[in-house]
Amino acid sequence: MTWRTALLALFALLGSLLPTTVAAGNSTELHVVYLERPPYYWTENGQPRGFLLGLTRQILDRAGIPASFSQHPPNRIMEEIRSDREPTCSIGWFKTPERETFARFSLPIYRDQPPVLLTTTDKAHLFGRHKTLRDVFADQSLVMAQVASFSYGEAIDRLQKEILVRSLTVSSSQKVLPKLILQGRASYMIVAPEEVPTLLRLAEVDADRFTVLTMEDIPAGNLRYLIFSQAVPETDRERIDAAIADLTDQGALLNPKP
Repeated sequence: MTWRTALLALFALLGSLLPTTVAAGNSTELHVVYLERPPYYWTENGQPRGFLLGLTRQILDRAGIPASFSQHPPNRIMEEIRSDREPTCSIGWFKTPERETFARFSLPIYRDQPPVLLTTTDKAHLFGRHKTLRDVFADQSLVMAQVASFSYGEAIDRLQKEILVRSLTVSSSQKVLPKLILQGRASYMIVAPEEVPTLLRLAEVDADRFTVLTMEDIPAGNLRYLIFSQAVPETDRERIDAAIADLTDQGALLNPKP
């Protein structure tokens, strides 16, 4: 069994263990929106899947918050949070200064493994002379595939703004990106390693044609949070944070071992 197969089996199991959300006292139903980003959250055969989606259901159950779930593109999710038309929550977003101007964040629910570059085996030699992500970004012969509105965490986002990175940006699902790399329209993408097996499966590409590369200056994995519109009552957010504290090891999340 390869590492891709083993991880895929684990995430499929976690994604299937989704408890039923229970109604609660006087809480307003929370509209939970998620984007297509396997293995954290995605839709398969019309049903929401993913291990962070499952964890979110457990958190809301523990907090006694009734919820409905639906999938939207990332730009629409940010617009729904920003517009504040109803109590809205989305799963697994990184905390950035810009997002903190219009949204509220929970305690962290997960920390990614350090990100990697995903490329094809026949393009790997193009990166051979580069030891750092800064070098890769500065190489105008390399095209980075990315989805609009995605953040890679403060450190990588800041580096992107500092360097004029040559990129191909799409507004659709992340599963499009491996195909763009195979087609030669892009050279690589940045991704957390735990995403790779499910991403390649849903992209319907041959996983054996892809490889991951690490860079010396890649920072620790990013923390992921629940993000809320301002319309979510503070009392509900406090109950959700209490449930997160019960269900996760906050010390380990905030202070990862090197």
